[in-house]
Amino acid sequence: MVKLNTSYSFSRVPYIGYDALDSYAEEVVADFAPELLNNPSVLNAEAFLEFYLGLSTRYCNISHSKQVLGVIAFNDGLLEVANEETGGNEAIIVEAGTVVLDSSLTTKRNKPRLRFTSMHEGSHWLIHKEAFAKDNPLGIAGAYGTSFVAAKEGRVDYSRSTKERTDIERIERQADFLASAILMPRPALREAYREFFHSHGEKARRIIKGCGNPLDDVFAAKLPQYIADLFGVSKRAALIRLEKLSAIVDNKTWRGARH
Repeated sequence: MVKLNTSYSFSRVPYIGYDALDSYAEEVVADFAPELLNNPSVLNAEAFLEFYLGLSTRYCNISHSKQVLGVIAFNDGLLEVANEETGGNEAIIVEAGTVVLDSSLTTKRNKPRLRFTSMHEGSHWLIHKEAFAKDNPLGIAGAYGTSFVAAKEGRVDYSRSTKERTDIERIERQADFLASAILMPRPALREAYREFFHSHGEKARRIIKGCGNPLDDVFAAKLPQYIADLFGVSKRAALIRLEKLSAIVDNKTWRGARH
């Protein structure tokens, strides 16, 4: 397993930017399945967790609201989950190195979300173990109040967020980005990008929405689904990844950034 080489905050959260996370993701993919680095295809998230990271996976109904889809256990402990029979909650014993995934993700239509949630939790294990280590100077409970990190679905969009008010927000954004970068590594994504334009008889270029070119608006709508199908992710995940890499930009935002 490739270890992250970076500096850390006092609370042991990595100081790392998007480009460095992308480079690290490429190292990880090259180590796990080198054939995927330049070949647009679906990464086996289950095998990645089990055989590359050495994690175990467990399914249960995590929450009644379904806002929490995944949890990673950095230390042994009790995790409160939903009891569908009683309508209340119950505590289950979870060992360190366990990824708990919500049972709702096992349906066919939720496979892309299952893959991303699995990789999100795996990304935590790759780069955030120091933050939850027992010798953390702030203490695992003192710094975060828990030995578990939950992936939430709902109000907070960590994938698109740039504001980080807390360490938890920072590590969630990092895990979101790293999960996307591993599932859609830059070299393979560039190849898919070129293939998309080639199939439309066009030369690959940045897509600028709202620039007055109707073709760009059509491509901006079609490309995310094309990428999603190739890499086995959701259209939303593909779009965010393309936006993060400035492959698809909004004309007003793009012009403002350039001036």
